This record gives sequence, structure tokens and C-alpha cells, in this order.
Amino acid sequence: MDPDGKGDPRLGDAEERLQQLGRQDEQRPCERAPAEADRAQRPRGDRHGRRTSRVRVRLIFLVLFVVVAVLFAGGLGFYKWYFHTGKLGGKVHVTIPPGATLNTIAEILQQKGVVPRARAFEIRASGDGHGTDLRAGTYVLRQNEPYDQLVATLAAGPQQAAIKVTIPEGFTVAQAAAMLAKTIPGFSAESYLELAVKHPIAPKVVGYTPGRTLEGLLFPATYDVLPSVTARQFIERQLAACKNALAQVDLSRARKANLTPYDVTIIASMVEREVEVPSERPLVAAVIWNRLHKGMPLQIDATVEYALPQYKPVLTYQDLKIQSPYNTYLHAGLPPTPIANPGAASLKAAAGPANVDYLYYVARNDGSGRHYFSSTYSQFLADKQKAAQ
Repeated sequence: MDPDGKGDPRLGDAEERLQQLGRQDEQRPCERAPAEADRAQRPRGDRHGRRTSRVRVRLIFLVLFVVVAVLFAGGLGFYKWYFHTGKLGGKVHVTIPPGATLNTIAEILQQKGVVPRARAFEIRASGDGHGTDLRAGTYVLRQNEPYDQLVATLAAGPQQAAIKVTIPEGFTVAQAAAMLAKTIPGFSAESYLELAVKHPIAPKVVGYTPGRTLEGLLFPATYDVLPSVTARQFIERQLAACKNALAQVDLSRARKANLTPYDVTIIASMVEREVEVPSERPLVAAVIWNRLHKGMPLQIDATVEYALPQYKPVLTYQDLKIQSPYNTYLHAGLPPTPIANPGAASLKAAAGPANVDYLYYVARNDGSGRHYFSSTYSQFLADKQKAAQ
């Protein structure tokens, strides 16, 4: 306070202002937080505009998604249409020239109706890495041929025309080799004989000894082969055919007689060479079985013919003395190997001979190709004399 007892006029004024402010605070409602105050003071139209913007953005994204989906579906549909080959049609002959480019090949295929769009084939073949794989040549294709099949065919090259080769029943390995070399261009008879005789492929036939000739096991039949067939491939087909033929033969009687499938093949080869009339196969087989059972020499002329250096249609007494394991006049039992390649009928006859007691037969020499059969030596001599008249 002032010594005079008077207050400072400035202090009085300050107190008076504070009092006024206190009264104003009591009368003023509680103030909002600044953020609330701002929002309270913000116009309603502003808030509505922000909501509208968000909806507009969503609509734009939805429209874009629909457009992309439509474009994708359309592109996929176009792709399928563009590369679709269409309904498979008839056969056409197509020649692809040597040195043809992928573009040229595609144009040729379109011209022949093999593909509907050359450019589509070119694009796909190039993309798959087949641009340089397609080979020249003449093909038999189909109109609208499926792409994968078409490419595989063109990449493999044109199929060679098959050659029909018939090996007659009763042919020897040597005869078959000569005929194959004559029938198939470039076929090696030497390779055939090498693999069939000198260094034979071991077949799976019970009774066969590895290293023996394949004579008798190279099944005579008609084969469709490509000109490029090798001697090994042809022999393998013959061995497979022989295995199949033996599988069709009832070997039960042979097993009871202690004869192996290979033994049956040896007997069948002799039957094949001795018989001209099919009905006599079981009869000649019976003579062989009966002689084996009695321990008699087989005395089969065909075995002597096989032993001779060259074939002779008529044997002499001197020929019957040839020193060879195949000479069944000198050696009892079966020859060491078959003497020819028998067919299915002879194999069946050899495994199931006729139930007769014949021990002899002699050619009738009447042009019929038939034989006289007998059970006694005396009857054989009589038949022999009859045949000589």
C-alpha cells in the first residue's frame, strides 16, 4: 500500500479487470476442444463432398476392373479362336520341299487345309522351339490336324513305304538271307548271317544252347518292314514270331516224351522239308517219334541234304555216307539243330503226331507229292518197288 493509505491506481484497474473476467467465465458455458470447435464450425456441405469423392473413386476402380476383365476375356477368346485348328477333316498329301522355311511350311499347310491360319501355326511352332525341327518330304496328313500331332509328324519325317516280305515255310537261314537282300534295298545278307549263325542272338527257347545257329527259330511268315530295317531288327521280329507260334502249340505230349520245345522245333523242321502234302505232316512226325522211341536212326534224307555243301534234289548212296552230325543215316537221335525254319502247322504236327505205328515212308513218285507209309520193313520194300515202277 501507499504510505498515504491510497492504493496504486494501476493495481486497482488490474483487480477490476480480473473480476470482470471471472464473472464472464461463470456466465460462459464450457468451451469445446479446438478440434471439436473446428468441426462444429465446418460447413455440412464440406463433409458430404468428401463422402461423394470416396464413392466416385470406388466406381472408377470398379469400372476399370470390369474393363480389364472384358478385355482379358475377349483376348482369351480371340487367342482360342486364332489358334484353334477346327474339326478334323479328310486326308491330304502334303509335300514339304527341302530347305523350306517355317513360313513356307506354314503357307503350304494352310493351302492344303491342314491348318486354318498359317501365321498362327508359325507363331506357335516358333514359340515351342520347333522352327527348325520340321523335315522335308511327302506326308499324308489330315485337314485341321491337331497341332501337337502335326508337329510330331513333321518332326519325325515322312513315313517310308512299307515293304511286304514273305519268308516261305521251310526256308533255311541262308535262303532267307539271300531273299531279304534281294527284296529289301540295302539289306545286308552278311549281317543277317552274322547274327543268325556266327554270333547269334540268344533266344528264350527251352532246350536251346546259346551259341547255336538260329536255324529253325527264325519264323517264316509275311512281314511288313520299312526299307531301313536292319538285320538285327528283322531277326528280332522273327524270334518274337517264333516264340508266339510255340506258345500256341500244345506241348503236353512232347513233355511226357522228354522232348523240349527246341526238340519239337528240330522235328518240325524235318517235317517241313520232307512233306509236300499238308495232311501228311502228322504222319511223318509219327514216324520220327516212333523211331526215336525205338532208338532207330531217323534216316531222313532232308538232314543229309542240309549237311551237303550244295543242295541236291536227288541223293546218291555216296551222299548218305557224308560225315556230319546232321547225317541221320549214320547218327541216331535228332540232329544237333533244326535244318530249316518250320511254320505253325509243322510245329503242331511235331508236338502232336498221328497215333499210328508207322516206321517207314517212301515217295510215291507219281507227281502227287504223297508218300507210302508202312509199319514193317517188308512193306516198305514193297512200297519202294511200287514207287519205282
